Amino acid sequence: MKFFAAATLILLTAFVHAPSEVQAQEACEFYRVKKGDSLVEIAKAAYGDDDYRRIWRSNRSEVGRNPNILRVGRVLRLPCLDGTLPEATGGVTITATDGEAVSFVTANGYLPYTDESLSRQGIITELVRTAMFRASPKKNVEIVFVNDWAAHMETLLPRQAFDASFPWTRPGCETQSELTQTERYACENFLYSDPLYEIVDGFFAKSGSGFEAVISWDGLNGARICRPEGYSTSHLEEVGLMPPAISLITPDTTHACFELLMKGQVDLVALDTRSGERVKRDLGLTFDVIENPHLFSIQPLQVAFHKDNPNSETLISEINRGIANMLQSGEWASIVTEGLQTQALVN
Repeated sequence: MKFFAAATLILLTAFVHAPSEVQAQEACEFYRVKKGDSLVEIAKAAYGDDDYRRIWRSNRSEVGRNPNILRVGRVLRLPCLDGTLPEATGGVTITATDGEAVSFVTANGYLPYTDESLSRQGIITELVRTAMFRASPKKNVEIVFVNDWAAHMETLLPRQAFDASFPWTRPGCETQSELTQTERYACENFLYSDPLYEIVDGFFAKSGSGFEAVISWDGLNGARICRPEGYSTSHLEEVGLMPPAISLITPDTTHACFELLMKGQVDLVALDTRSGERVKRDLGLTFDVIENPHLFSIQPLQVAFHKDNPNSETLISEINRGIANMLQSGEWASIVTEGLQTQALVN
Protein backbone atom coordinates (compact mmCIF):
# COMPACT_ATOMS: atom_id res chain seq x y z
CA MET A 1 0.00 0.00 0.00
CA LYS A 2 2.86 2.41 0.69
CA PHE A 3 4.23 1.84 -2.79
CA PHE A 4 0.84 2.56 -4.29
CA ALA A 5 0.58 5.80 -2.35
CA ALA A 6 4.02 6.94 -3.46
CA ALA A 7 3.34 6.06 -7.07
CA THR A 8 0.04 7.89 -6.98
CA LEU A 9 1.64 11.04 -5.58
CA ILE A 10 4.22 11.05 -8.36
CA LEU A 11 1.45 10.97 -10.93
CA LEU A 12 -0.67 13.65 -9.28
CA THR A 13 1.86 16.33 -8.35
CA ALA A 14 4.36 18.54 -10.15
CA PHE A 15 7.87 18.05 -8.81
CA VAL A 16 10.54 20.72 -8.63
CA HIS A 17 12.78 19.00 -11.17
CA ALA A 18 10.08 17.55 -13.40
CA PRO A 19 10.21 18.45 -17.13
CA SER A 20 7.47 20.83 -18.24
CA GLU A 21 6.16 22.80 -21.20
CA VAL A 22 6.19 26.29 -19.66
CA GLN A 23 5.17 29.14 -21.93
CA ALA A 24 7.46 32.14 -22.46
CA GLN A 25 7.43 34.10 -19.23
CA GLU A 26 9.19 37.17 -17.88
CA ALA A 27 10.18 38.25 -14.40
CA CYS A 28 8.13 40.91 -12.64
CA GLU A 29 4.87 39.41 -13.90
CA PHE A 30 2.13 37.03 -12.75
CA TYR A 31 2.03 33.40 -13.85
CA ARG A 32 -0.93 31.02 -13.63
CA VAL A 33 0.18 27.42 -13.05
CA LYS A 34 -0.78 24.91 -15.74
CA LYS A 35 -0.79 21.13 -15.70
CA GLY A 36 2.75 19.76 -15.71
CA ASP A 37 4.47 22.94 -14.51
CA SER A 38 7.30 22.90 -11.99
CA LEU A 39 9.03 25.75 -10.17
CA VAL A 40 12.35 24.92 -11.86
CA GLU A 41 10.87 25.19 -15.35
CA ILE A 42 9.04 28.41 -14.49
CA ALA A 43 12.31 29.85 -13.12
CA LYS A 44 14.20 28.88 -16.28
CA ALA A 45 11.60 30.57 -18.49
CA ALA A 46 11.53 33.75 -16.37
CA TYR A 47 15.17 34.12 -15.29
CA GLY A 48 17.22 31.79 -17.46
CA ASP A 49 18.37 29.63 -14.53
CA ASP A 50 16.95 26.86 -12.36
CA ASP A 51 16.98 28.73 -9.02
CA TYR A 52 13.34 28.21 -8.07
CA ARG A 53 13.78 29.44 -4.50
CA ARG A 54 13.14 33.12 -5.26
CA ILE A 55 9.71 32.18 -6.65
CA TRP A 56 8.94 29.82 -3.77
CA ARG A 57 9.89 32.37 -1.09
CA SER A 58 7.65 34.97 -2.69
CA ASN A 59 4.68 32.60 -2.98
CA ARG A 60 4.73 30.52 0.19
CA SER A 61 1.04 31.23 0.83
CA GLU A 62 0.19 29.90 -2.65
CA VAL A 63 2.64 27.00 -2.93
CA GLY A 64 2.75 25.90 0.71
CA ARG A 65 5.63 24.33 2.58
CA ASN A 66 6.48 21.81 -0.15
CA PRO A 67 7.92 23.39 -3.34
CA ASN A 68 7.56 20.04 -5.10
CA ILE A 69 3.79 20.43 -5.31
CA LEU A 70 2.07 22.98 -7.52
CA ARG A 71 -1.68 23.32 -7.87
CA VAL A 72 -3.06 23.90 -11.34
CA GLY A 73 -4.67 27.36 -11.45
CA ARG A 74 -2.55 28.94 -8.72
CA VAL A 75 -1.38 32.47 -9.61
CA LEU A 76 2.27 33.11 -8.74
CA ARG A 77 4.07 36.46 -8.40
CA LEU A 78 7.38 36.25 -10.27
CA PRO A 79 9.78 38.61 -8.44
CA CYS A 80 11.33 41.50 -10.35
CA LEU A 81 15.08 41.49 -10.85
CA ASP A 82 15.48 44.04 -8.08
CA GLY A 83 13.60 41.75 -5.67
CA THR A 84 10.33 43.66 -5.59
CA LEU A 85 7.02 42.01 -6.47
CA PRO A 86 4.69 42.91 -9.33
CA GLU A 87 1.47 44.74 -8.54
CA ALA A 88 -1.92 43.17 -9.30
CA THR A 89 -3.09 45.15 -12.34
CA GLY A 90 -5.00 44.48 -15.50
CA GLY A 91 -7.61 42.36 -13.76
CA VAL A 92 -5.12 39.85 -12.40
CA THR A 93 -6.31 38.17 -9.20
CA ILE A 94 -4.00 36.44 -6.74
CA THR A 95 -6.65 35.16 -4.35
CA ALA A 96 -5.73 31.52 -3.77
CA THR A 97 -9.20 30.02 -3.99
CA ASP A 98 -11.28 32.51 -6.01
CA GLY A 99 -12.28 30.99 -9.33
CA GLU A 100 -9.76 28.17 -9.07
CA ALA A 101 -10.09 24.42 -8.79
CA VAL A 102 -10.87 22.91 -5.41
CA SER A 103 -9.58 19.36 -5.40
CA PHE A 104 -11.12 16.45 -3.50
CA VAL A 105 -9.88 12.86 -3.37
CA THR A 106 -12.06 9.83 -2.70
CA ALA A 107 -11.97 6.16 -3.69
CA ASN A 108 -13.97 3.47 -5.45
CA GLY A 109 -15.72 0.56 -3.83
CA TYR A 110 -17.72 2.34 -1.13
CA LEU A 111 -21.17 1.73 -2.54
CA PRO A 112 -23.61 3.45 -2.75
CA TYR A 113 -21.62 6.44 -1.54
CA THR A 114 -18.49 6.75 -3.70
CA ASP A 115 -17.68 4.82 -6.85
CA GLU A 116 -17.01 5.92 -10.42
CA SER A 117 -19.39 3.28 -11.77
CA LEU A 118 -22.36 4.78 -9.91
CA SER A 119 -24.74 7.44 -11.11
CA ARG A 120 -23.02 10.79 -10.45
CA GLN A 121 -20.21 8.78 -8.84
CA GLY A 122 -22.20 8.03 -5.71
CA ILE A 123 -24.41 9.80 -3.16
CA ILE A 124 -21.64 11.40 -1.08
CA THR A 125 -19.75 12.50 -4.19
CA GLU A 126 -22.85 14.27 -5.47
CA LEU A 127 -23.49 15.88 -2.07
CA VAL A 128 -19.93 17.25 -1.94
CA ARG A 129 -20.09 18.51 -5.52
CA THR A 130 -23.47 20.19 -5.00
CA ALA A 131 -22.55 21.71 -1.62
CA MET A 132 -19.51 23.40 -3.12
CA PHE A 133 -21.55 24.67 -6.08
CA ARG A 134 -24.26 26.12 -3.84
CA ALA A 135 -21.69 27.89 -1.66
CA SER A 136 -19.22 29.03 -4.35
CA PRO A 137 -20.63 28.55 -7.88
CA LYS A 138 -17.56 30.16 -9.52
CA LYS A 139 -15.17 27.57 -8.16
CA ASN A 140 -14.23 24.56 -10.25
CA VAL A 141 -14.61 21.34 -8.26
CA GLU A 142 -12.21 18.53 -9.13
CA ILE A 143 -12.87 15.05 -7.72
CA VAL A 144 -10.22 12.36 -8.19
CA PHE A 145 -10.53 8.67 -7.25
CA VAL A 146 -7.42 7.16 -5.64
CA ASN A 147 -8.12 3.62 -4.44
CA ASP A 148 -5.97 3.68 -1.33
CA TRP A 149 -7.90 5.17 1.57
CA ALA A 150 -4.92 5.18 3.92
CA ALA A 151 -2.82 7.14 1.43
CA HIS A 152 -5.37 9.97 1.51
CA MET A 153 -4.63 10.75 5.16
CA GLU A 154 -1.03 9.56 5.38
CA THR A 155 0.37 11.09 2.19
CA LEU A 156 -1.90 13.00 -0.17
CA LEU A 157 -3.52 15.51 2.21
CA PRO A 158 -0.40 16.13 4.34
CA ARG A 159 1.54 16.94 1.17
CA GLN A 160 -1.36 19.08 -0.08
CA ALA A 161 -1.77 17.14 -3.30
CA PHE A 162 -5.52 17.65 -2.69
CA ASP A 163 -7.55 20.07 -0.63
CA ALA A 164 -9.70 17.43 1.06
CA SER A 165 -10.78 13.80 1.18
CA PHE A 166 -14.18 12.22 1.73
CA PRO A 167 -15.99 10.47 3.34
CA TRP A 168 -14.48 10.13 6.81
CA THR A 169 -15.74 9.89 10.38
CA ARG A 170 -14.21 12.25 12.90
CA PRO A 171 -13.03 10.43 16.05
CA GLY A 172 -14.29 11.54 19.45
CA CYS A 173 -11.40 13.92 20.07
CA GLU A 174 -13.14 15.70 22.95
CA THR A 175 -15.42 12.96 24.29
CA GLN A 176 -13.36 9.74 24.31
CA SER A 177 -11.43 9.06 27.51
CA GLU A 178 -8.66 7.34 25.58
CA LEU A 179 -7.59 7.72 21.97
CA THR A 180 -5.64 5.21 19.88
CA GLN A 181 -2.54 6.31 18.01
CA THR A 182 -4.57 6.53 14.78
CA GLU A 183 -7.25 8.63 16.45
CA ARG A 184 -4.69 10.98 18.00
CA TYR A 185 -3.12 11.45 14.57
CA ALA A 186 -6.52 12.34 13.09
CA CYS A 187 -7.39 14.72 15.93
CA GLU A 188 -4.03 16.50 15.80
CA ASN A 189 -3.74 16.87 12.03
CA PHE A 190 -7.20 17.13 10.48
CA LEU A 191 -10.26 19.36 10.44
CA TYR A 192 -13.70 18.13 9.44
CA SER A 193 -16.79 19.53 7.77
CA ASP A 194 -20.29 19.24 9.14
CA PRO A 195 -21.83 15.79 8.53
CA LEU A 196 -22.99 15.11 4.99
CA TYR A 197 -24.81 11.91 5.80
CA GLU A 198 -25.20 9.39 8.62
CA ILE A 199 -24.64 5.68 8.19
CA VAL A 200 -25.52 2.67 10.34
CA ASP A 201 -22.35 0.68 10.99
CA GLY A 202 -23.19 -2.91 11.85
CA PHE A 203 -21.90 -6.48 11.79
CA PHE A 204 -22.48 -9.21 9.22
CA ALA A 205 -22.11 -12.88 10.16
CA LYS A 206 -22.45 -16.20 8.42
CA SER A 207 -25.92 -17.65 8.93
CA GLY A 208 -25.93 -20.23 11.74
CA SER A 209 -22.61 -19.10 13.19
CA GLY A 210 -24.22 -17.68 16.32
CA PHE A 211 -22.59 -14.27 15.84
CA GLU A 212 -25.70 -12.99 14.06
CA ALA A 213 -27.62 -13.29 17.35
CA VAL A 214 -25.13 -11.83 19.86
CA ILE A 215 -26.80 -9.08 21.91
CA SER A 216 -23.88 -7.46 23.78
CA TRP A 217 -20.51 -6.02 22.83
CA ASP A 218 -18.84 -8.37 25.30
CA GLY A 219 -20.24 -11.27 23.32
CA LEU A 220 -17.88 -10.34 20.46
CA ASN A 221 -14.71 -10.59 22.54
CA GLY A 222 -12.30 -13.01 20.89
CA ALA A 223 -14.01 -12.70 17.49
CA ARG A 224 -12.15 -12.30 14.22
CA ILE A 225 -13.55 -9.07 12.77
CA CYS A 226 -12.92 -7.92 9.20
CA ARG A 227 -12.85 -4.21 8.36
CA PRO A 228 -11.36 -3.03 5.02
CA GLU A 229 -8.01 -1.26 5.25
CA GLY A 230 -8.27 2.51 5.56
CA TYR A 231 -11.80 2.42 6.99
CA SER A 232 -12.30 4.21 10.30
CA THR A 233 -12.32 1.96 13.37
CA SER A 234 -13.38 4.64 15.85
CA HIS A 235 -16.77 3.00 16.48
CA LEU A 236 -15.03 -0.30 17.26
CA GLU A 237 -12.56 1.40 19.58
CA GLU A 238 -15.37 3.15 21.48
CA VAL A 239 -16.88 -0.22 22.50
CA GLY A 240 -13.57 -1.99 23.15
CA LEU A 241 -13.51 -4.11 20.00
CA MET A 242 -9.87 -3.69 19.09
CA PRO A 243 -6.85 -5.99 19.57
CA PRO A 244 -6.13 -7.75 21.84
CA ALA A 245 -9.84 -8.07 22.71
CA ILE A 246 -10.51 -9.18 19.13
CA SER A 247 -8.51 -10.05 16.01
CA LEU A 248 -8.78 -7.33 13.36
CA ILE A 249 -8.34 -8.37 9.72
CA THR A 250 -7.98 -5.56 7.15
CA PRO A 251 -8.00 -6.66 3.48
CA ASP A 252 -8.10 -4.16 0.64
CA THR A 253 -11.80 -4.36 -0.24
CA THR A 254 -15.25 -4.91 1.23
CA HIS A 255 -15.77 -7.86 -1.10
CA ALA A 256 -12.62 -9.49 0.26
CA CYS A 257 -14.06 -9.30 3.79
CA PHE A 258 -17.18 -11.22 2.77
CA GLU A 259 -15.14 -13.79 0.87
CA LEU A 260 -13.05 -14.38 4.02
CA LEU A 261 -16.29 -14.71 6.00
CA MET A 262 -17.58 -17.45 3.70
CA LYS A 263 -14.25 -19.28 3.92
CA GLY A 264 -14.47 -19.29 7.71
CA GLN A 265 -11.37 -17.14 8.08
CA VAL A 266 -13.22 -14.34 9.89
CA ASP A 267 -16.29 -14.37 12.13
CA LEU A 268 -17.76 -10.95 11.36
CA VAL A 269 -17.60 -8.17 8.80
CA ALA A 270 -17.86 -4.68 10.32
CA LEU A 271 -19.43 -2.48 7.65
CA ASP A 272 -22.24 -0.01 7.18
CA THR A 273 -25.52 -1.71 6.42
CA ARG A 274 -26.14 -0.33 2.92
CA SER A 275 -22.65 -1.20 1.71
CA GLY A 276 -22.90 -4.64 3.29
CA GLU A 277 -26.22 -5.40 1.63
CA ARG A 278 -24.82 -4.30 -1.72
CA VAL A 279 -21.80 -6.60 -1.40
CA LYS A 280 -24.05 -9.48 -0.34
CA ARG A 281 -26.05 -9.06 -3.53
CA ASP A 282 -22.92 -8.76 -5.64
CA LEU A 283 -21.60 -12.07 -4.28
CA GLY A 284 -24.93 -13.87 -4.17
CA LEU A 285 -24.90 -14.15 -0.38
CA THR A 286 -28.36 -12.78 0.35
CA PHE A 287 -29.38 -15.83 2.42
CA ASP A 288 -25.93 -16.98 3.53
CA VAL A 289 -24.95 -13.84 5.44
CA ILE A 290 -27.12 -12.07 8.04
CA GLU A 291 -26.72 -8.69 9.67
CA ASN A 292 -26.78 -8.69 13.46
CA PRO A 293 -29.89 -6.63 14.39
CA HIS A 294 -28.76 -5.89 17.95
CA LEU A 295 -25.30 -4.34 17.63
CA PHE A 296 -24.75 -1.23 15.55
CA SER A 297 -23.71 2.43 15.78
CA ILE A 298 -24.64 5.63 13.96
CA GLN A 299 -21.69 7.31 12.27
CA PRO A 300 -21.58 10.67 10.44
CA LEU A 301 -19.71 10.94 7.13
CA GLN A 302 -17.69 14.12 6.72
CA VAL A 303 -15.06 15.78 4.56
CA ALA A 304 -11.53 15.82 6.03
CA PHE A 305 -9.04 18.69 5.55
CA HIS A 306 -5.41 18.80 6.67
CA LYS A 307 -4.59 21.58 9.14
CA ASP A 308 -1.46 22.60 7.19
CA ASN A 309 -3.52 23.51 4.13
CA PRO A 310 -3.91 27.32 4.36
CA ASN A 311 -7.30 27.10 2.62
CA SER A 312 -8.85 24.51 4.95
CA GLU A 313 -10.86 26.82 7.18
CA THR A 314 -12.20 28.78 4.21
CA LEU A 315 -13.21 25.62 2.39
CA ILE A 316 -14.82 24.12 5.49
CA SER A 317 -16.88 27.28 5.89
CA GLU A 318 -17.94 27.08 2.26
CA ILE A 319 -18.90 23.42 2.23
CA ASN A 320 -20.76 23.80 5.54
CA ARG A 321 -22.67 26.72 4.05
CA GLY A 322 -23.50 24.59 1.02
CA ILE A 323 -24.70 21.70 3.19
CA ALA A 324 -26.96 24.04 5.17
CA ASN A 325 -28.34 25.46 1.92
CA MET A 326 -29.17 21.99 0.60
CA LEU A 327 -30.84 20.91 3.83
CA GLN A 328 -32.97 24.04 3.96
CA SER A 329 -34.02 23.88 0.30
CA GLY A 330 -34.76 20.14 0.30
CA GLU A 331 -32.05 19.46 -2.29
CA TRP A 332 -30.15 17.24 0.14
CA ALA A 333 -33.15 14.92 0.54
CA SER A 334 -33.70 14.87 -3.22
CA ILE A 335 -30.10 13.83 -3.94
CA VAL A 336 -30.11 11.11 -1.28
CA THR A 337 -33.51 9.74 -2.29
CA GLU A 338 -32.63 9.67 -5.98
CA GLY A 339 -29.28 8.00 -5.25
CA LEU A 340 -30.84 5.28 -3.15
CA GLN A 341 -33.67 4.69 -5.64
CA THR A 342 -31.19 4.45 -8.51
CA GLN A 343 -29.20 1.82 -6.65
CA ALA A 344 -32.36 -0.13 -5.83
CA LEU A 345 -33.29 -0.21 -9.52
CA VAL A 346 -29.79 -1.32 -10.52
CA ASN A 347 -29.90 -4.17 -8.05
